[in-house]
Amino acid sequence: MIRFINLLLVAAVIGLSVGLYDIKYRAEGADRQASRLAAQIAAEQEAIRVLRAEWSYLNQPERLQELAARYTALKPLTARQIGEFEDVPMPHMADDYYVPSGRQPLGGYAEAAPESGRSIQ
Repeated sequence: MIRFINLLLVAAVIGLSVGLYDIKYRAEGADRQASRLAAQIAAEQEAIRVLRAEWSYLNQPERLQELAARYTALKPLTARQIGEFEDVPMPHMADDYYVPSGRQPLGGYAEAAPESGRSIQ
C-alpha cells in the first residue's frame, strides 16, 4: 500500500514537473511576443511622428503659395469676376409681407414724421 502511494506521488511530481515546464516556456514565449509587439508599436509611433512632421511641412501656407505661384497661373479672385450687384435678382415679396392683416406699418407713426427728416423733440 505504501509502495502504491509512493508510486502515485512520484507520478504526480513528474506530471506537475512536466506541466510546470510547459507553462514556463509558454510564459517565456508570450513574453518574447509582448517584447516584439512593444518594439513594433514604438516603431509605428515613431513613423507616425515622422509622417505628421512631413505633413506639417508640406502643408505650410507659405510653401503652398510659392508652389501655386511657380506651377500655376492663378491670380486672386476679384468681385468683378463673379458678377455685378445689379445682376443679382431680388426676391419676390408680397405687398402685405410686412403689413400683416392690412394694418398700417408702424401703426401710423411713420406718417407723423416731419418732412425735413429731423427727429421730433
